[in-house]
Order: sequence, then structure tokens, then C-alpha cells
Amino acid sequence: MEEKMCYDVVIGGGGTAGVTAAIGAAKAGAKVLIIERNAYLGGEATHTGVGAFCGIYTCGKNPQKCVAGASDMIVDEMNQLNPHSTEIIVSAVGNKNVQYKTEYLKFALDNIAAKLGIEVLFHTRIISAVAENGHLKSLTCADDEANFTVEAATFVDATGDANILHLSGAETLWGDEDDKSVQAATLPFRLCGVDITKDMSPNAVENAVKKGKEAGIPFLTRERGFIQKITGSQEVIVLLPSIIPTGLSAKELTHLETETRRQAFYYAKALKQFMPGMENSELTMIGPSLGFRETRRMAGKQMLKADDVLGRRKLSDGVGRGGWKPEIHKKLNEAAVYLDVPSASYYDIPLGCLQAKALDNVYGCGRLVCADTAAMAAVRVMGTCFATGQAAGVAAALQAEQRDFSAEAVRKELTNQGALV
Repeated sequence: MEEKMCYDVVIGGGGTAGVTAAIGAAKAGAKVLIIERNAYLGGEATHTGVGAFCGIYTCGKNPQKCVAGASDMIVDEMNQLNPHSTEIIVSAVGNKNVQYKTEYLKFALDNIAAKLGIEVLFHTRIISAVAENGHLKSLTCADDEANFTVEAATFVDATGDANILHLSGAETLWGDEDDKSVQAATLPFRLCGVDITKDMSPNAVENAVKKGKEAGIPFLTRERGFIQKITGSQEVIVLLPSIIPTGLSAKELTHLETETRRQAFYYAKALKQFMPGMENSELTMIGPSLGFRETRRMAGKQMLKADDVLGRRKLSDGVGRGGWKPEIHKKLNEAAVYLDVPSASYYDIPLGCLQAKALDNVYGCGRLVCADTAAMAAVRVMGTCFATGQAAGVAAALQAEQRDFSAEAVRKELTNQGALV
């Protein structure tokens, strides 16, 4: 007989948004399960090699902290494991970010789940969903032994690709009305043996890549990219290999991964030959997985618009703050487009942007937040994912417990948990 498991809140995806959703729900008193198809928590933060949380602080001069609560718990847990596992850094373009060491993050998230009684299933895929009359009833999952059913009062889709919503038959979005393309996905890679005292700016990267192209090195698509230094190390993280996703089938994902891995090899070659400070560099890690900025996202009860983000709009029903500016990567051979915002400012994300339009007991967070393309280019960063995840988890828990789950009630609980709203 197929096994059946029951919870108050089930969260699909254990990335930064999914983990903070679980933290928010567990602290609000819910029995919580995270379903994760990888071998560890953290999502893009642990299996794309990115290495820094953007969006915990506002952009530009005089940065202000705009995300707190569950994110603080995660950073504190890492620092208890190793005081040097996180560090505040200023990026090449002047933004204040939290640099972290990936392996400590994996262990810290395991510890937090255990401390809060959050159940986690690794190596588990969600393969189907049962929804009736606008209400999600259950998910069918598969591991290497069998299929099994998971039921819950409420669900949070934190898969990054709106997989729960898609399998439920609910409406999802891809691109915008005028341009159905999504932002480029990027495969970071790491180089060791780097003299980090040399110029590692985007201009220096562009100069080296152009020289590589002139020398006949193939598969160098994007010319301008970022190199993130790791404090106290001769290792750097390079963000260059890029590709535009057109779907999420196994065939498409295989193409995306193999193509960007090939790019990473040749970018490493070009940087070694033509970028000062890279003469003794060696390729130490690719990925291990492609990092997506945008794929499917949720059709919600409300949509966050570019004007909300650019105008840093404050809302009475806001349940999370976003401090990043729109960072749009849609052209492979050109630099990203950045839409400027006032320094040290943030915008509010309303509860309706986290509520599925078609399903009354499903929330979406992270890069699933219902937003237009330009707004999505700001809300997708991991610092903001911490905020939307915790808010979605709190709302899901309050609804599951048949308590008031209005924006006012969610804001009150988030404040109790130390979040900024």
C-alpha cells in the first residue's frame, strides 16, 4: 500500500526561500515538511557556487539592512560553526552583501531544521498533484524505493520553477506579455591560484574575454561578467557562462548544463591567458549546477510591478522588504541592464503577491513571487528570497491552524519573529 504522510504545511523546495518558509511556519507552531530533490538544503545558494547573499541590505550608498529574522538565524548558525564562515563585503559595483562559505551553509541549515523540528526529505521529487475546486489536497512524491502521498492543510511552492503549481494545473507565467523570453541562466565556476590584488573588475574581465575571442578561443558568449573574490583566499568565483532557458524538460536542461559547462572551460582558458593575476589559475569547480534567475513563476492574487520597485513603494499589506534594484540579464552578448533606485531605500512586497490566484491554500515565494519581468529582476535575489519565504511560511502556518491569516496578522507574527516589515 502506498504510504501517506500528513502535515500542517508542506514546502516544495529547500532553497533560501523554502528554508525560511519552513522557519517561519515552524516558529508559528506548524508541523512542517520540506521536500527537496537534492542532497542538501540551500538551493541556488549551495549548488550553483554563487557565494554571496545579495539584497539583505539596500543598494547604493549608505546601505540599510532591510531583511532580518530567519536570515539572521541562518547567518548566526553559520558563525557559530565558524566565525569566518560569513563576512560583509562590498561588491565591485558598491553594493553591501553577505559573503558565505557554502559547506558551512549546508551544515547550518541541517542544524536549524533539527532545532525547529522541521522534517526534511532529500532525494525526493514531486511528480504529481491533486487539486479540486481550487484547493490543493495532496502531492505524489517519488524516491528510489517507491511513490508516496503527502497531504497538508497548506502548501508553499518554493521550487524556483513553480513545479507544484504547474503540476496542479494552476496558471503560471513565463516572461511577460510582450517578450516571452526569461532572464539568462548562469553557471558560476571557481578558479584557484589567483592573485586577487590585481584588477578583477568587470572592465578587466571584458578586456580579457575580448582578447580571448581575438585569439580564437571558442564558446565565449558574454564578454562582461563579475568575479567575486573570497577573502583570505586565492580562489575566486566567476560569473560568465550564460544561456537563455526556453523550457524545463530534461532534454532542455541537459542542453543548458552541457553548453554552459563547455563555456566555463573556455572562459577559464581565456582568463588564464589574458587577465593579469590569472596566470597561475586553475579550474577547481564548475557549478555544480546551473543557476537560474527566472523560469516559471506564479500567477498570484496581486502582481508586483516595476513602478512599485522603482518607486520604493510602501504598503500597509507589505509582508517583506526588497532592497535590490532590477538587474535584467536578457542579452548574452551585452552587460546586464540595471534600473536605478534611490540609495538606502526599499519597497514592500504585499501578501497577495505570495498567494496563488487559482489555489486557495498555496503560497509562492523566492523567484516565484507574482511580479512583472522588471520587478522579478529585483525580487529574485537571495536576500529578498529570505523575506518572501519567511512571510509565505508564516501565512501558510496561520491558515493551516485556522487562525487569522490576513496581512495584518502575518505582519504581527513576522515582527514577533524578528523580521522587518
